[in-house]
Amino acid sequence: MYRRFEHWSAAHILIVALTGIVAACLIFLARRHEGRAFTFKIGHALGAILLLNYFVYVGYRIHAGLWMIRYDLPMELCNWAALATMFAFFTHNRTLAEIAYFWVMAGSINGVISPDLPFSFPHIYFFIFHIAHSGLVIGSLYLVFGLKWYPRPGAIRRVFIVSQIYLATAFVINYALGGNYGYTMAKPQAASLFDYLGPWPYYLFSLEVMALILYTLLYVPFYFYNRRKKAF
Repeated sequence: MYRRFEHWSAAHILIVALTGIVAACLIFLARRHEGRAFTFKIGHALGAILLLNYFVYVGYRIHAGLWMIRYDLPMELCNWAALATMFAFFTHNRTLAEIAYFWVMAGSINGVISPDLPFSFPHIYFFIFHIAHSGLVIGSLYLVFGLKWYPRPGAIRRVFIVSQIYLATAFVINYALGGNYGYTMAKPQAASLFDYLGPWPYYLFSLEVMALILYTLLYVPFYFYNRRKKAF
């Protein structure tokens, strides 16, 4: 019988530490060897790991007889963030890099900080979940700070518009299938920031405001960078 994953247990602290250490090492490596081909190959490898991990998840769910359309479509925000991250690496598309960075650092990073995870080590889902979320954090930070694909002017507007597309799509699919993709129908079972944002549906509006605030805060350093760059 597997225990539910406990927040800030030894395993959780180790995962948070490893996420930060791996991200810092890869960023240092990319910046030290800026422009060299292997720095982009690292990005390709990170994208491939995210893609392979998703297929492992699907295989696990099917093999265990658990796969259900209402739960297992690639409709979580983290799934869309993973797609943005992967395609940013493979296509060098700066808008996708912006989407990946804002979505991961404003949303998906909560999967590392406060994971909603029913199984602890050594269940296979423990590895799938943490590879997905830690991989997103590492990948998005590598895109921005390793490859220096900094968010450009207008990034907040672009990402917020795409966020509305995601929320509308998730809501329609949830309504049709009885699912809860993106937590648009109910809060996570585990303790999380959602607990402080009011009951449904009001927390959805709180999330919208919070998203704009977080996007703005995430963009502030790049606002000054872009201004300074424009001045020169």
